[in-house]
Amino acid sequence: MNFQPPEDEEIGMDLTPLIDMVFQLLVFFLITTTFAVNVKEGGLEVDLPRAKSTEIPSLAKHVVLAVLKDGRVVMGGEALAESELEKKLQEVATADPSTMVIVQADKSVEHGRVVRVMDLASTLGLKRLAIATMQE
Repeated sequence: MNFQPPEDEEIGMDLTPLIDMVFQLLVFFLITTTFAVNVKEGGLEVDLPRAKSTEIPSLAKHVVLAVLKDGRVVMGGEALAESELEKKLQEVATADPSTMVIVQADKSVEHGRVVRVMDLASTLGLKRLAIATMQE
């Protein structure tokens, strides 16, 4: 019995499956990072108003409130009634009153609704308020 390979045959590994897997992983990560960039806070689509000045404050501790077209307020991915919103903001204010509240209001929402949300946060002791905008 001859267990030696013939001298004209090369011994080696087929790298084709490895290259295929690396290519598939590359495509997977390219696609998922593209979608991750387009996802808004809590997965909600808010059409923010445009502004030329976009100063980005330090966001060590912050809470994002999204005010949708229909007037609903969303915090942490769940729509809240005004009483529930007050309870949640009170918990945030008790934990750390220096927490910044960022309001992502759709540009078609009436001004009064945005003011009521900001006033509620302010009366509960959250004095650092910001309105999210998109750069022109």
